[in-house]
Amino acid sequence: MPLILAPSFDDHTRQQVEEHLDMVRVRRLSAALEYAQGRMIKLEKEDGNLKQRLDRNYDQLGKSLKRLDTEIEKVKNYLNACQMLRQEVDLVQERIELAKR
Repeated sequence: MPLILAPSFDDHTRQQVEEHLDMVRVRRLSAALEYAQGRMIKLEKEDGNLKQRLDRNYDQLGKSLKRLDTEIEKVKNYLNACQMLRQEVDLVQERIELAKR
């Protein structure tokens, strides 16, 4: 028995051939529609995932900026304290120099 890869339409009427073509078109359009819908669902899911990741990153950025502001304030306070202590050290050293004379 020979292998038949494509149907032969030699013994079909024009109506039967057109019906077959319509059926093939419907299946092709159905498959194309299914593919497009699947692709759209995938893209929408990816979009949602990316938006969630973006939101999480913005939240983390905000938290980091708050911590950074707190740390900057601490650094300013330490700097002010160091300057005050430096001035006190300088005054004490001047008094020591005056006392030596």
